[in-house]
Amino acid sequence: MTKASNSPPNWWMYHGNPGHTGYVECGSNICSTNVRQSLKVLHNIQLPGPILSVSAVVNRYIYVGIANSHQAKGSIGGSFFKINIQTGLIEGTFTWDIPLNERDSHGFTGMGTTPAVCEGKVYFTAFNGKLYCLDADNLKLCWVTDLRYADLAHNQPVTNDMGKGYPPAAGWSSPLVVNGGVYVGIGEGENPFLYSFVYCLDAQTGKVIWIFCTNQFEAGKNNQPNVLPAETIQGPLPEGFRVFEGEPVVKGCSVWSSIAYEPKLNQLYCGTGNAVPDGLLPSPGYSNGLLSLDASTGEFKAFFQVPVGSTYRPSDMDVDVGASPTIFVKPGINNDNPGTNPTATRTVVGIGGKSGGYFILDAKSLQLIGWRQLLPYYNDGSQIPTVDPHSGSDQLNPHVTNAESNATLGENYSGTYSCAAIHPDEQLLFIGMGGANYNFVAPGIDYTTTPFMRVINWDTLADAWPMDDHDPQRYLKARPPMYTTAGECGLSSPAVVNDLVFCSTSKLSIYAFDVKDGRLLWQDDIGEQTGGYNGGYGYCLGPAIWGNYVVAGGLVYGREGGILKVYALQET
Repeated sequence: MTKASNSPPNWWMYHGNPGHTGYVECGSNICSTNVRQSLKVLHNIQLPGPILSVSAVVNRYIYVGIANSHQAKGSIGGSFFKINIQTGLIEGTFTWDIPLNERDSHGFTGMGTTPAVCEGKVYFTAFNGKLYCLDADNLKLCWVTDLRYADLAHNQPVTNDMGKGYPPAAGWSSPLVVNGGVYVGIGEGENPFLYSFVYCLDAQTGKVIWIFCTNQFEAGKNNQPNVLPAETIQGPLPEGFRVFEGEPVVKGCSVWSSIAYEPKLNQLYCGTGNAVPDGLLPSPGYSNGLLSLDASTGEFKAFFQVPVGSTYRPSDMDVDVGASPTIFVKPGINNDNPGTNPTATRTVVGIGGKSGGYFILDAKSLQLIGWRQLLPYYNDGSQIPTVDPHSGSDQLNPHVTNAESNATLGENYSGTYSCAAIHPDEQLLFIGMGGANYNFVAPGIDYTTTPFMRVINWDTLADAWPMDDHDPQRYLKARPPMYTTAGECGLSSPAVVNDLVFCSTSKLSIYAFDVKDGRLLWQDDIGEQTGGYNGGYGYCLGPAIWGNYVVAGGLVYGREGGILKVYALQET
């Protein structure tokens, strides 16, 4: 990572760093004693399309891309911007057009990932299945590698578009850049015929180094890197690759989120989506879980699947792990020498999913250390009917009983899609709650019982903020804004700086809470929701923090659809 002299630590990739901790270690004065009076809007920047990601901030420049850019021909394509954080001026733009039939399954045509800005280059994936590398100074194209269609010039032999009226593979995975390699996941869970892959590319040339298919080929046997399904190969196979001729155990299993990296173990951690066809847990192959690979070779290291019994309801299906993992070090048994040193530390991976479960795993083996359900129960331990409801009715927001929900197969929209942020001194995890706010049954979360951010002790996994005596219990000092606005959910990744945690929500608001007790200390509205049949629709997927600046953008109501707000600490 490149840093200017006397510059704060850069927020240079998704959630700040390869471990996705969302934690600002130093270089910022933003804290509980000055945020209320001194953190002010510095810039309110209108961009020509919706922002579906968190920005990167490096050496006083904001790097951010948009979807459905009005600068693209017919607004079918994307744009990428370099913005001076101090002046708010756009100092560079890169725009690409695509054919309409190459958009993703949700109708997006640009990008929805956080770029990685490293060693003078910018890397990002786009909905057209391509990985772009730009010059960080002038945003000129250095190289682009097609990960949807075979690109033999870049040693990429896979074509992942089976047609048949379904969407092709897309890029939703924010790049990880470490040790000269770029790592991304490419797939598409809405197409029952597609495959999913993890790619490692050379950061300088864009040439593929290795590929791992996340669709397990044979039951009881782990895949090998550079073994590719025959159906995806339509031309000559580069040296070092082999073909699997059979039908895999399962398709789907897409890596939607950003891949995390642990340097001492040299391991990658990839959250995986649901199997196709979908069903109840346990599900086949590398689905609904966390896959670990060797970063140098792509060799399989371990896999963990969300266990049976960890969902809120026994009828929960489609419980993707769409959140990125968080890697941190906690007191405990040493990974390599169990039991030999009581003062040793243990490197762990935390990850949650749409099941509502959050899991702490050993970083080396992915052995389960502990877990908890983040969705609330009544104080006697029974389910709450309005939490994660399932109904066979097409009625908008129907009222259903626990018995009906538990007997009706359905998707859990209320779990977590969030990458946790950590506070190492307080040993806390901050996890956004809820996802889709456009479904018929229960848009957003059950806001009267469910906080839009859960705060737990990373050792005990118990709630870390004071609780009231309500049934179910709620955070005592965080209401309002929690438990206040209908459907408001935390489809975002929090960020921690000093003694504050920043969290953005589907209300298109951003809040700063005291990390110790949940007191609301600051807030702002980024924009308005677009409206819709269930009330409102909008995204702000989380803030980025660089020095005394906070940056947050979203999909908002308005002609252009995208707002980027820059806040700055204005100390007197």
